[in-house]
Amino acid sequence: MTIPDCIERIEMLPVSRERVWDAITKPEQFSQWFDIVRDIDFRVGGTINFTWENELSPYPAVIEKIEPPQCFAFRWASYAFGHPELKLPPTATTLVTFTLEEVAEGTRLTVVESGFASLPDAFQAQSHQENVEGWQSELPKLRLYLQSTISAT
Repeated sequence: MTIPDCIERIEMLPVSRERVWDAITKPEQFSQWFDIVRDIDFRVGGTINFTWENELSPYPAVIEKIEPPQCFAFRWASYAFGHPELKLPPTATTLVTFTLEEVAEGTRLTVVESGFASLPDAFQAQSHQENVEGWQSELPKLRLYLQSTISAT
């Protein structure tokens, strides 16, 4: 079975591009909806540490691109990094890219996670499936976060 190299999700959000940009790039907002974020050094080359419940160590990410207000990208460690007995090459990462486009309805957010083909064969399928499920869980949280901040204003 061939595993797709990327996951792509498109969300239409009824708020301004600047509002979505803030929610995905400002550390205090990012951690409100993507609740596994533990700390962020928000600059190209800076790190983000993600920590899931019941995990012994954080999953590190490195910020690769910041182009306000349209593109934010980071490269993070594969699911397999959670297994300390594995010695994985530094290329065993995927790239997550958020692209924001202004549209009449608000903002079209495209999230692409690519690079599953670079992971060791034994972990491609599990990493891909877990991340598909992860984005299905996390992006609705972004929508709810944006809706809650609209109604709070």
